[in-house]
This record gives sequence, C-alpha cells and structure tokens, in this order.
Amino acid sequence: MDTSEFLEKAWANEGPKIISGFSRPLYHNLMGLLHGYRYNKRDYGGMIRHTEAAMLKKWASSIRRGGTAVEIGCYGGLSTSYLLSGLRSVGGKVYAIDPFNSDLDKQAELTDDCVPLENKPTKKIVEQRLNKNGFEGLFELIEGYSQEVASNWNPDIKIDFLWIDGNHDQAYLDFKSFEPYLAPGARVAVHDAHPRYGYDAVVRDTKKIFAERKWASMEHVKSIISGVLAD
Repeated sequence: MDTSEFLEKAWANEGPKIISGFSRPLYHNLMGLLHGYRYNKRDYGGMIRHTEAAMLKKWASSIRRGGTAVEIGCYGGLSTSYLLSGLRSVGGKVYAIDPFNSDLDKQAELTDDCVPLENKPTKKIVEQRLNKNGFEGLFELIEGYSQEVASNWNPDIKIDFLWIDGNHDQAYLDFKSFEPYLAPGARVAVHDAHPRYGYDAVVRDTKKIFAERKWASMEHVKSIISGVLAD
C-alpha cells in the first residue's frame, strides 16, 4: 500500500477499521488503557488522547539506544512526558521546542488560534514538572520557534523521532526545516492530521510530507499519522 492509498483509507469516514495495516483500534485502545492515563490532561492543559499518548510512548521506546527525539509544540509537557516515558527505556533524550509564555505579542501575530495564549505555562514550570516526573537529565527545553531553532541545529545531532504538534499552519515547514537532520529510519509523526479530529491545514501538509520520500510502518492513531523513513 503506497502512502496516498494509506492516507485515503485512514481518512475515510466509513469502512472496517478493526484490525488492519492502516488503523488498529483494538491494539491502540489496549495500549491506551495500559499506558495512556499516566498523566492527567487537566493538570497539563494538553490535548492528546489516551491512545495517542500511549503510542507516543511506544514509538519513542522503539528508537535506537541513546537516540534523539524532537518535539515541536511542548506546551505544558503532557506529550513530552509520554515521549520521555518511552525514551527512558533506551537512554534517549528529547529536545522539546515551544515559545512557552515568552514574547506573547509575537505569538499573537503568528498564532493559528488553536491554543490560547493566556496563562501559557512557563519554561520553568514545565521543567519542574518533567523533573518531578523523574526525567531529569533526559530532556532539553528550547524556548523559541521551531524553524528558527532548526536553522541553528547542530548537524551532529541526528533525529530518530520527529513529533510535529506546533503551529497548525506550518506542519510542512516544520518537517522541511528538520528533514536534513533526520537519521536513517527516523520516525515522523504529525498530530491533528485527520479531517475529523484535526485541522484542514494539517491534513493538507500531511499529504505533502508523506508524498515525499519513501515510508514504511505507516500508522494512523486517531488524529496522528506516522511513518518511518524507508530510503
């Protein structure tokens, strides 16, 4: 199944989606029950579902030992905590990028109006939260904007897992900005990439992302589309 066919089936409103290559609700729901309720969404202000949270942990635990994940859009650290839960088992590290509550005037100019800017968590609050969760030394919080961060990225740091959940108008630009630093076999996952559960702009960008390169192990988890580089 090529990526265009995969996306067409993953985004279909009808059709069997019980056990198949493009959607596995029974498996995802089981993973969600086992691993997706570790952190209370209300405490973090996050918007990922329990099935999505569990698969972030699963995917992060599958990268190479000592590998690196980059998260675009950290907010309060909910998805970051699930990524770190998986990365800890392989001695990995996550770089989590977000402007947090800095430069709110600029954020107001760039906003996609999907995340409220009032009372955004500070970098210090998120750092304390992640340390309290037992992840001290396994993460680096980068206060800034993803594409600016990518322009100064250390090319020696190869990315094994790129999690795109930032500005919903710029998912493709985020991917292209970090694409040069993806390791062979890297996983890319895009949040809010389903027409029913996400945003049209992200759906369009997801088509573009997965139309380029060759991909394997494609997976659809609620609003997430994910794949592994095969070239």
